[in-house]
Amino acid sequence: VLVNIAGYELVVVEQGDPVLRMRVVVGQPYRRTPVFSDRISYLVLNPHWEVPPTIARTDKLPLIKADPDYLEAQGYELLRGWGEQERSLDPASVDWASVGPRNFPYRLRQRPGPANALGRVKFMFPNKFSVYLHDTPSRELFDREARAFSSGCIRVEAPLDLAEMLLDDQPNWTRAAIDAAVASGAEQTVRLTRRVPVHLLYWTAWMDPEDGELNFRDDVYGRDEPVLRELHELPPT
Repeated sequence: VLVNIAGYELVVVEQGDPVLRMRVVVGQPYRRTPVFSDRISYLVLNPHWEVPPTIARTDKLPLIKADPDYLEAQGYELLRGWGEQERSLDPASVDWASVGPRNFPYRLRQRPGPANALGRVKFMFPNKFSVYLHDTPSRELFDREARAFSSGCIRVEAPLDLAEMLLDDQPNWTRAAIDAAVASGAEQTVRLTRRVPVHLLYWTAWMDPEDGELNFRDDVYGRDEPVLRELHELPPT
């Protein structure tokens, strides 16, 4: 699985040939999707979303303060603690006026459903960046030419097509079985029998191997200029 961040595209390659293409949404310039390689080891159908602390404090807290019903309307659980110490809290019991980005002792977890930020499936390759591929309810963003809107993870246009392809060596996971599992609404983890390489790359210029066409894309993260400057700088004497 190859993702070109600057090209806003995901391509599945088998035996050197592209077999599936789809548009993606990547990280905003101030929350950039990192460049690295890993292996997809499992996927989760109808996933919960454990909101990263930075997003909870920076993005979600202002919305909670503006609308006391925000958490319930969007399917979020308000939690404190982990494991056996985890407690579910009533948002109405919190004095939100006294809560700020520097004193936010809570966790937010979004239940599976139509509003879930991860959509119907996420594709996992555990890494130090906490970045992965996932579905999204914001389907309208795929119609934009420039698609840098996420907080770092990659939102994929056709997640169930990708899931079907990754599970094609497991006879019990036909497309009908995947659709039925998603329709159940229950969270379910499915491990891949083979860990599939995934490469998150940043190409603003490349030659298409199919037709030889030279492609250029906008340098959305402003990476090219400093790289070119370093390449043209004389080595130290």
